[in-house]
Amino acid sequence: MLIGEVLTELFDIGDSEINKALELQKEVGGYVGQILISMGAVNEIQLMAALSKQMDIPLFDRESLPEIDADFYAKITGLIDTEYLLRQRYLPISAEFEGVGPGGPQEKEGQDAPVKCRSIVFITNDPLKSSALDYASKVLGCRVNLMLAAEQVINELSRPLLTFDKDLVSLTVDDNPELLREMASEAPVIKFLNNILSNAVELRASDIHMEPSESASRIKLRIDGVLHDSETVNEKLFLALVSRIKLLARLDIAEKRLPQDGKFSTKISATLIDVRVSSIPFAIGEGVVMRLLYRERLTFDITKLGIEKDVEPTIMELINMPYGILLVTGPTGSGKTTSLYSMLSSLDKREKKIITVEDPVEYKIDGINQIQVKDEIGLSFAACLRSILRHDPDVIMVGEIRDPETAAVAVQSALTGHLVLSTLHTNDAPSSLFRLIEMGLEGYLLNASILGIIAQRIIRRNCQFCSKPFEPSKALLNKYPIMQLYERYKDSLGLRLDMKRGTGCRKCAGTGYRGMIAVYEVFKYSEDLKEQFLKEQSIIAMRKSLIEHHGFRTLREDGLLKVITGTTTVEEVLRVS
Repeated sequence: MLIGEVLTELFDIGDSEINKALELQKEVGGYVGQILISMGAVNEIQLMAALSKQMDIPLFDRESLPEIDADFYAKITGLIDTEYLLRQRYLPISAEFEGVGPGGPQEKEGQDAPVKCRSIVFITNDPLKSSALDYASKVLGCRVNLMLAAEQVINELSRPLLTFDKDLVSLTVDDNPELLREMASEAPVIKFLNNILSNAVELRASDIHMEPSESASRIKLRIDGVLHDSETVNEKLFLALVSRIKLLARLDIAEKRLPQDGKFSTKISATLIDVRVSSIPFAIGEGVVMRLLYRERLTFDITKLGIEKDVEPTIMELINMPYGILLVTGPTGSGKTTSLYSMLSSLDKREKKIITVEDPVEYKIDGINQIQVKDEIGLSFAACLRSILRHDPDVIMVGEIRDPETAAVAVQSALTGHLVLSTLHTNDAPSSLFRLIEMGLEGYLLNASILGIIAQRIIRRNCQFCSKPFEPSKALLNKYPIMQLYERYKDSLGLRLDMKRGTGCRKCAGTGYRGMIAVYEVFKYSEDLKEQFLKEQSIIAMRKSLIEHHGFRTLREDGLLKVITGTTTVEEVLRVS
């Protein structure tokens, strides 16, 4: 059977996708399976399953493989050119050696017995590359067996075979731009950076932090909103890595006194990634943060953000209002932009003209007109807002209200018949009104323009692979209103008491958490709240009125609802609220 026929049989891939892939193959060459991956019709795991059936090659099971020790790699690298095989995407994972089996050859008196291989197993994602197979059979002179694995698995298991520092000796640490450029182009540096990116993608990291240090510089990964140490590198390699990243992002490699921003795109394990780079000078060196934006993971579905069903109608009502301002508040990294994108995606983009003003434009969304702020040429949030009103938009998204001028123009836009969605940095929803007052806006203008306010935070989900039922202690139940919330909402939200906790596994890197969800507090700025705000302008009175008369639920209470259903833990909720 042809690979297209196997994919159709196993995964119901349509004829139109297969035919389109065949047409592209005629134009640009390559494998049909890889073209289907680039089209998004299949993923690499599905392709490996299809190749396994087509070629009768078993699939590799990562969970069944014990950790590979350094002794095995030492023997293999002494017998064959592993670097060549890795370039061909062939990785040895186990072998039998003459003597005592996998443990290696026995030693003779006075000398080591020569290492000889009886059989070897390779994993690959390209079984059609016969040159690598022929090379391994010829050099080793033994039985060679193949198993199929995704590129991500090959990258993970090949790390012990990659060496980086040993070849990085031709250059010394220097500020000369030409020497920096030459160092950044050395093969060990390129390999090491590719390895960092592959590791980050495998662990679903959103950011890579590179922090200079006088002893050993650190590389950290932000996974599900929390930083984790990844590895340490010496000064020479750290400088080379920073230079390499700046080259890729088209930054000035010699400028180390000023912050710089740039971006580049790459493909890791068949995943397209946009990398946003920011460098900043610290007292002891230059630090770099890389934000990873996964194109193929884009999903702006408002129903999957974590909004409970009793407040979802309020949010949908607010974003479908003809004019006014809806604010989403929270600190940096709390998911505000994702929520705004999800709200915009839920609107009818055929009947409404939507224009956004962002800094930066992280994701490009079809049907939405997006503007990138450029302060250096005078294209600020406020300047953009003034201009786009002449383009007759129905909905305007302002990435952030960060100064009085932007706030004033946003209010004017809302008062002239536009729906304005924006973000604000405040600790909770009620305090947003008082933050705008501090910016110089009059209370009557806020009452005329504000529709409602949403505050949010991001928390980690329990790992679905290792979560176990959790019985809370009496002390925990006495300290937090878990059971009170359960009794209050069990009927309206259909709650089931099912508390869980992750124990830690390979899938979640031992953390017990995998994936993220948001917690929210939402209120519609109703007439009685407006009247109270003008009379008292007291955040305490505002919060009290919301809780007593409007069914307002705080961020912590919303998080504890997710603890009740086994989505997260109390510790996670307390971390953000």
